[in-house]
Amino acid sequence: MPKTTLALLIALFVAAPAAFAADDAGALITRPAGYKPIAGDARLGEKLFNDVKLSTNGMSCATCHANHGAFQASFAKPYPHTVAMAKEQFGRKTVYLDEMIQGCMVMPMAAKPLAWDSKELAGLVAYLQVQQKSFKPSH
Repeated sequence: MPKTTLALLIALFVAAPAAFAADDAGALITRPAGYKPIAGDARLGEKLFNDVKLSTNGMSCATCHANHGAFQASFAKPYPHTVAMAKEQFGRKTVYLDEMIQGCMVMPMAAKPLAWDSKELAGLVAYLQVQQKSFKPSH
């Protein structure tokens, strides 16, 4: 095999895991076909929001988002909408709230996404919808 071809193959092999990881992460946070969100319990969602056991690295949702921390001005808008993290980390132009929760599970919290039909995901959505109503963007 010519050295040029071997070098190209090595370069592709080294670059591929990062590209596949981004694609895989984007797929993990995308609503499955035929998905219908279920109603959730905001009280359960509040408990989970503060629970570090959801992550593999000791973080909870509240680590970044306590008292509306780290929410962009767009958090006040109805979903789906653009979220910078989803765009930068997952290549998603817009996301639904449940997809953004899954994105936080995968990236900052270094965990597996929640089951789409789980009471945990539905609870977090319900709690964040309550938070969204009281959110006032600073700009």
